[in-house]
Amino acid sequence: MFRLPYRFRKKNEPQFYLLTCPKCGFKKMYEQGNYEVVVCDPDCAPSSSPEVVEKLPTACPACGAKLKKENLPIKINY
Repeated sequence: MFRLPYRFRKKNEPQFYLLTCPKCGFKKMYEQGNYEVVVCDPDCAPSSSPEVVEKLPTACPACGAKLKKENLPIKINY
């Protein structure tokens, strides 16, 4: 199997989305990917970080309407 040189390989960066419901005002940030979240600081509340999911929800959990998806751009320097 041929592997590309390091500089040409695709980097697995997290993708952040803000999902909002235009009907009821539901708003939540999600991180899409297959990652494990480790919280080391017991004083830090994990609820402030975005929820990590493999697949983004399509319907609002509060009212069932279609959610509006907004991609939040990030920049990671290696």
